[in-house]
Amino acid sequence: MTRRTLTCLIAIAMMAAFFSAGCNKFTRPRYETIYVGQDQFEVEKTLGKPYATFSDEWIYENEKPFYKAIIKFQGGKVSHKAWYDTQQMDDHPDLQDTEDVEGETTITYERSTEMVVE
Repeated sequence: MTRRTLTCLIAIAMMAAFFSAGCNKFTRPRYETIYVGQDQFEVEKTLGKPYATFSDEWIYENEKPFYKAIIKFQGGKVSHKAWYDTQQMDDHPDLQDTEDVEGETTITYERSTEMVVE
């Protein structure tokens, strides 16, 4: 193998690694395309490999900004999905102010979007 060929192969490998590392398939728009009854294979094709898997549940997570999705399966098909994030909480109706004993304000919230098979 010539030095030029080796240099080209290294450059191609580095470019492939760069582009695959920067490609995050788990985004809110992609999550919104997941539907109840969808096959597990299609979910992985759309969102990529999950952060964690259990027998009937997949968890997807992004750190900065933080958002997370939980996809539940029955018989290999989506039976439930939920989205959680902290970026859009300022005006969310679940945002509650409660006063602590010392008079400090504690903000508690939970944001989710859920679909359940009935």
